[in-house]
Amino acid sequence: MRIHRSLALSVLPMAALLVAAGYTPAPIAAPANFTQGIITTKVSLPGNPYDKLLSKIDPAQGNVQAQMQQLMSSLTPAEQQQFQVEAAKLSPAMTIGAMMLPRKGTIYYRGQEARATTDGLTYHLENYFNHAKSTGLLLLAAQASPERVAYTYDAASVKKSWQSIVVTEVDYTVKPTTETALVAGYPSQKTSYTLKPGAAPSEPGPGEMSQKPVALDVWTSAQIPQLLNFAHPVYVKQQQGITKLVVYFDKEHKQRMVYEFASVQPKAVTPQDLEIKANTPILDYAKDEMQIGMKSLAIMLGGGGPQRPSPADSGE
Repeated sequence: MRIHRSLALSVLPMAALLVAAGYTPAPIAAPANFTQGIITTKVSLPGNPYDKLLSKIDPAQGNVQAQMQQLMSSLTPAEQQQFQVEAAKLSPAMTIGAMMLPRKGTIYYRGQEARATTDGLTYHLENYFNHAKSTGLLLLAAQASPERVAYTYDAASVKKSWQSIVVTEVDYTVKPTTETALVAGYPSQKTSYTLKPGAAPSEPGPGEMSQKPVALDVWTSAQIPQLLNFAHPVYVKQQQGITKLVVYFDKEHKQRMVYEFASVQPKAVTPQDLEIKANTPILDYAKDEMQIGMKSLAIMLGGGGPQRPSPADSGE
């Protein structure tokens, strides 16, 4: 049976027709370099049973325990049983990490200055960094009490004051890849990091987690300033701005943390956007490390009285 030519053409995919006609789609233009504006970030723990529940809790609403109980009671008996089964498989470190992890953050950036803010279940944290001066100011305030601590630091102590995971080429094999992804509208390229044999301090015991992640995937963008890497929870030496991090804590890559840009909004940033209102004596990390450490631990563990700092006090 002869098929009419017009009928045959009508069933061809449109893309094939365009290619046959010599049409080439225009490449997607890369966004302009980000020079100032507001970035929102998000953190998740894929596969962790606490992840979905804790992401629904708003520390600003107060009474985190009541919110958690309400969320648990909203689950069906089958969902509660499944939650308990999955939670029992977690290492204690991943359970604590899920409770302490700040889920969302905001970065205000202009020129050589940036202020990052985030909230955990028990604390509010702000970190201002001036790249030109290589100095910063960090505020940690309790969610459920007036307790707070603020201190200045220099660039050498950034990792101690903010970034809890440090990744260097001494401990990790670095492998640049050709894999790319669009993160918050910015083309980003992946670099993989794998922990070298013997680099971990010791073999973790049952239910424990290694002090060093076994691997990481890091996405960077040429349009994002490298300066903003100070705001991430992981220290990784990269020449471009990091837009996404995937941290693997076990060899099976089942226990992992994902940090990524949720949105990037180029806009004018004011001096007020970069200001931290400490409302407490400002310490010096170089001189008061022990005092700062004790206060910070008490705040993050939820210590303190009944009153939460107001948004005005915290600079938000």
